[in-house]
Amino acid sequence: MKLYLQYIIPLLAIGLFSACVGDVELPATKKGSFSLGIVNGDLTVEVETRAAHELTAVEAADYTVILTEGDETVWSKRYADIVDADRTQPLGTGYRVSAENCSEAEAESLNDGWGCPRNAGTSDAFAIVSGEITPVQVLCSMANAGLCVMFDETFTNYFSEYAVTTDDRRALKFNAGNAAEFDSNHQLTRGSIAYYNTDESGTCQVSVIISASAGWDGTVRLTRQLSLPKGRITRLRVRLTGSEPTEGNIGLSINTSDFDEQGDEEVVLE
Repeated sequence: MKLYLQYIIPLLAIGLFSACVGDVELPATKKGSFSLGIVNGDLTVEVETRAAHELTAVEAADYTVILTEGDETVWSKRYADIVDADRTQPLGTGYRVSAENCSEAEAESLNDGWGCPRNAGTSDAFAIVSGEITPVQVLCSMANAGLCVMFDETFTNYFSEYAVTTDDRRALKFNAGNAAEFDSNHQLTRGSIAYYNTDESGTCQVSVIISASAGWDGTVRLTRQLSLPKGRITRLRVRLTGSEPTEGNIGLSINTSDFDEQGDEEVVLE
């Protein structure tokens, strides 16, 4: 009998210990994490049919990413510098992630003052859940406006000197050397595009001065105000109809479109 007891007692002790462990509530983790993907909406002909693609780590490397919780900024850093610890946060709701490829100031100062497209966006609000990885996607789209100038052959065949100059905080000059040309897919093949930040209405008002000379005394000069919408590249097309234009008989025709072959912002000299 004693022989059996020396085995039974240790077994009972193990059973009691196991029962105690089972009754103890292990502390739940008070943190969770999220995965991050940045998606760019590509500029296409129609805003409603924008294509989109998720950026690779290389494409998104220099994007500035900001994590907020409510009105508080948790951190702000380059996408390439984000580590797992940054994506692990205390439990809670109301988290958002914002991303941008450049600041508003850079969008108008880079490239010798011509600026660049500013792609920016903010995710929907999301929650950090205990022990879970929440997928978060930031859809970025063009947050500023663009302007380029095209000179029709009817215009260039008549005038020997011509230019379109912007009359705002940046005096940019479009001429034969940087006139825009596009391929059948609406991709810029040569020329310059000027980029502008927009106001709360989603537009930017830009004054342009069209000047041209054909060798006779004086210069044809026309000043007009353009309204550039956010998320679009507006093409200002200058063409000539009739003959012997003078400043007194310059007419203006405007037809706003987004890379629509049927109409652009159009200045007609007639």
